[in-house]
Amino acid sequence: MTDPKEQLQRDVERTRRELGETVEALAHKVDVPGRVKEQAHETVVRLTAATNQAVDSLPTPVAEQVEKARRHPGAVAAALIALIVAIWAISRRNR
Repeated sequence: MTDPKEQLQRDVERTRRELGETVEALAHKVDVPGRVKEQAHETVVRLTAATNQAVDSLPTPVAEQVEKARRHPGAVAAALIALIVAIWAISRRNR
């Protein structure tokens, strides 16, 4: 037979462990900024993997151009801005 004192000690230890897990879960729930950062990081990782997979499936010449664009994001942004301004100017002229 088990000693009631030992049984009580095991119950106390189990209760402490469960209480610790509950406090940890509550602390995680309350840490909204931490959860948002965690979710954002997971999203970046997932999107990066999807982008890499998409680039890998492209024909070689196109994939090379994509890699060049990745190395020079400022040039790509400038080209896109120039394109948007040109479209805007053309649409204003046609009014």
